[in-house]
Amino acid sequence: MELELTGFGEFEGVELLQKLHLFQKLTFDETTRLGGLIQYLDVPAGTIVIEQNALGDALYVIGKGEVIVSRDADLNGTHEANEEIGRLREGELFGEMSLIDDVLTSARITTAGPCRLLKLPRAGFEALLGSDDKLAVKVYRSFIRTMAERLRRTNAQLAKAQVFVR
Repeated sequence: MELELTGFGEFEGVELLQKLHLFQKLTFDETTRLGGLIQYLDVPAGTIVIEQNALGDALYVIGKGEVIVSRDADLNGTHEANEEIGRLREGELFGEMSLIDDVLTSARITTAGPCRLLKLPRAGFEALLGSDDKLAVKVYRSFIRTMAERLRRTNAQLAKAQVFVR
């Protein structure tokens, strides 16, 4: 006889959030509060989740599947296959900058196959952080650390590229 456990689906999102670099410093209670905002999306292959040059409205975590990151470099709207700049897989996130600024998105995100995405909408995120200053400071410090790490990585890549150019 098989038993089916119910009521544990929300912990999938909390567990995944705790694994993300952005939210590792949060307590279980804080992560659970963020997890309560998550919307679960089952998305078919070939679906555009985020369009380039659009106003983003959520952070997404890939629960299952893979997405393609592409850019329309010449801005002609075609997004040809050779414009792929990367792929993201289970446990990775995208769209996080839309939670903290109003800049247009820099790339298109398309599902490579069927995906299960966890969506953390900006409106709920802002409302939660607006109601808890301590949580807001922890989350925004984490965003700053992530941005600083990305900037250091980019600077290192540029420095390495300049060595090859000389």
